[in-house]
Amino acid sequence: MRIAVLGGSFNPIHIGHLFLADEVCTRLGYDRVYFVLANIPPHKELAQGASTEQRLEMLQVAIKDDSRFQAETCEIQRGGISYTYDTLQFLGNRDGNIIDGKFGLIMGDDLIEGFESWHNYSQLPEIADIIVAHRMTQGMAGAKELPFHYKHTRLTNSVLPVSSSGIRDNIKIDKNTDKGSWRYLVPKEIYQYIIQRRLYGYGNT
Repeated sequence: MRIAVLGGSFNPIHIGHLFLADEVCTRLGYDRVYFVLANIPPHKELAQGASTEQRLEMLQVAIKDDSRFQAETCEIQRGGISYTYDTLQFLGNRDGNIIDGKFGLIMGDDLIEGFESWHNYSQLPEIADIIVAHRMTQGMAGAKELPFHYKHTRLTNSVLPVSSSGIRDNIKIDKNTDKGSWRYLVPKEIYQYIIQRRLYGYGNT
């Protein structure tokens, strides 16, 4: 079985995450994608508005109907700062008997410039097949493709201009309306989940 890893805070999970995972399976032939929920991201502050349990519930709800997708909670269980290297080591030890070759590590090309600040970055290509995907910035028409000087595969995926931070901002702007400008940027069940639990400032006046 070929397995790829997509890490993130998923705060909230949105259609861009799901679309990217589908592209990895469809275009590169992976059988499964682990959505690894970050505990404490090492390079950004975790935005407020949803608890860890709620982020996990939204993730599980969003992927429940696709057997290729699996929620992975090892970083939550491990606690502390969520380092990709540690996660891949753990998953390799746990799932080495079911995986063909190495894990695929999905990263956006917006992370290329900061890659060498990652924990044990130079060892990541040794334990994973790095998949560099287009994101909102470098993936837009006319944007320059940044070089990445480590062994990798470029995913020629389409780009959806959607981000979790943008969704959170729109929720704060729309507040009480049930027809917010973000409603189609997340799966229907996640839209309802956010409204019912008044996450990310929804309902605040």
